[in-house]
Amino acid sequence: KYAKGTDIRIGIAYGGVSIEAQQAEFKAGIDVLIATPGRLLDHLRQGALNLKRLSVLVFDEADRMLDMGFMDEIKAVLKQVPAHRQTLLFSATLDDSIFSFSKNLLRNPKLIEVAKRNTTAAQIEQRVYAIDSDRKTEFVSHLVRSKNWQQVLIFSRTKQGVDKLTTQLNQLGVATQAFHGDLSQGAREKVLQEFKQGQVQVLVATDVAARGLDIAELQYVINFELPFIAEDYIHRIGRTGRAGSAGVAITLFSQEDALLLEEVEAL
Repeated sequence: KYAKGTDIRIGIAYGGVSIEAQQAEFKAGIDVLIATPGRLLDHLRQGALNLKRLSVLVFDEADRMLDMGFMDEIKAVLKQVPAHRQTLLFSATLDDSIFSFSKNLLRNPKLIEVAKRNTTAAQIEQRVYAIDSDRKTEFVSHLVRSKNWQQVLIFSRTKQGVDKLTTQLNQLGVATQAFHGDLSQGAREKVLQEFKQGQVQVLVATDVAARGLDIAELQYVINFELPFIAEDYIHRIGRTGRAGSAGVAITLFSQEDALLLEEVEAL
């Protein structure tokens, strides 16, 4: 999308879609490759790619690359890239694990921060509602229906939680779809398109959607439960209030989440 109108040739490599189509793209020659670690390794093992001429290596969402089980894959990729290169780590949140990881990757690195560390967008209004766990679904349905909210993104911690809440909201008459890692790439793209076009009122997602999901004019984000990792709160609510727009982020708080809320407040 960003390279449109330029002569920069982009290749993409991610799972859930045809590997052969991606390899055909590589054969034509590419300047930039955007990849997930697992599928990149598949191509490298099959000899469809080599990284000997790589000059710049970028880790986006670098903090999550460390704690989402990618570490072994990243180490395998690093064995196949030149020692002399530029390495860039990007993240909306930075923690100590990033800095310890970076010591093995970077030489004399520069730290560039565009805002105070781990801050949320200024235009996001953050609300916390104290509510019993067994009343949360009913409360969300009431909020969405009584205020006629369109395009509401709800975060739940687990895939099972997402599926359960999706079923319950549909039973209450709220057009809802699930979005998580068990869906195929095609199914995720279809659901996302329907949500963006307003055919789906509510999207219920795991934290897989907190990263990189860009929906123009998304006004409402609801944390059905607080995340276990405080930094994930920043990524979740950052789906609204993007590019200077205003947004509302609601957290449904029950007493068992007291420590998690304290961690978010401290961050």
